[in-house]
Amino acid sequence: MRIAFDPAKDAINLAKHGVSLEFGEQLFTDAAALVISAARPEDGEDRFKVIGMVEDRLWTAVYVRREETVRFISVRKSNDAEARGYHRHPGGSG
Repeated sequence: MRIAFDPAKDAINLAKHGVSLEFGEQLFTDAAALVISAARPEDGEDRFKVIGMVEDRLWTAVYVRREETVRFISVRKSNDAEARGYHRHPGGSG
């Protein structure tokens, strides 16, 4: 998998959430990662969320797929609703 992100968005994400967009790649290493649609009409493209565990912490990344490339839009700690969804789905620990 190739990853991509806008360097300016990366700086904003780092300042706001304390983590680089590049970190999002690690969420896919969780065998129980949950991938769901995050599409909104105003975005004009198919967006997805991946919720995955990295070092005993749940993280959420929003991304788009462009051929074989995953382009990260944001990466942050998962909120309570995302954590519940992760733990409810088959394979989610809990």
